[in-house]
Amino acid sequence: MDEEGPLFSGREPSLIDLIVAPFAVRLWLFDYSKDGLGISEEGRGGDDENSWSRWHEWLTATNKRKSIEETTSERRHYPQIYQRYADNTAQSELAKATREGKGVP
Repeated sequence: MDEEGPLFSGREPSLIDLIVAPFAVRLWLFDYSKDGLGISEEGRGGDDENSWSRWHEWLTATNKRKSIEETTSERRHYPQIYQRYADNTAQSELAKATREGKGVP
């Protein structure tokens, strides 16, 4: 990552920002439905907080982008949907195909 940021390659978004952003903005769901990913939360201290400071800077800048704000649902909508996937009880066609070891329908 670019040392000055705030995005991956500097001030302007690049392909990597656009590819990673849809997944990164939902990583908090692992803390909600599983045991988390081990990413230190900003401002909570911990041995590896400094290791993650650049990540937090990138994620904050990403979340503030108009394109992210306009295409991401409010957080309250995600837990009940994602919990079904975490529990392996989702009934979407994709979930059914995944359980059966098939490709995307």
